Amino acid sequence: MPLIVLSDIHGNLEALKAVLEDAGKLTNGRSTVVCLGDMVGYGADPEEVVRAMRKAGALAVLGNHEVGVLRPDTRDRFNSQAWEAVRWAASRLTAESSRWLASLKVSLVVQGCRFVHGLPPDDVDTYLFQASPERVRRAMARLSEDVCFVGHTHLLGLTSLAGGELRQSLLKEGSRVLEPGERHLVNAGAVGQPRDGDPRAKYCLFDPASRELTVRFVSYDARKAAGKILEAGQPRIFAERLLMGGA
Repeated sequence: MPLIVLSDIHGNLEALKAVLEDAGKLTNGRSTVVCLGDMVGYGADPEEVVRAMRKAGALAVLGNHEVGVLRPDTRDRFNSQAWEAVRWAASRLTAESSRWLASLKVSLVVQGCRFVHGLPPDDVDTYLFQASPERVRRAMARLSEDVCFVGHTHLLGLTSLAGGELRQSLLKEGSRVLEPGERHLVNAGAVGQPRDGDPRAKYCLFDPASRELTVRFVSYDARKAAGKILEAGQPRIFAERLLMGGA
């Protein structure tokens, strides 16, 4: 069954709806949704996004924003604006949604693939670009799984390990086959707050049997999502990022 891999939705209900609709058409509803965390924070609809993910039967791991919502003692891991977004999101979540978030783990293995928000195997805070090539190489080599999906950076990318050699490249819209016999780390980009200069929502489809990876760019009503952020009294930069693709 194909995997629909989402990351960094960040309370953007409009982007999430567009992505789920797009993925549903491509898979005829026969798929598994896996989220790499950061469903909340920055956007205007944290509660609605969590409800939508639960309704979709999504499997999910904790992102650093979910950890912040659940653990106020992690404040020092965030800058002031990000922490404001975390606490605002926490105030909008129902007890039921908070309990669901608290039930999530920091990593999952689904159909032979590993899923974690930050650096594998189970780090929610470290950005992939913060880790040295040697640290990434060691992390990939130690995994039991040869395909791992990460988020957190809001940027698409592919890191492959073959014969001890690490290769890194950008991921663009379209399909490719992940080479068998190699290990692959797929940075799945962001559904709700891309930071690559392209405001469209990004997500991945992956077929574990054929190893075909498809990257999708989906247009949605970003102006509506941005307007809701401003109406909620959140910082203007959170809205502007949606319109500019984080550039």
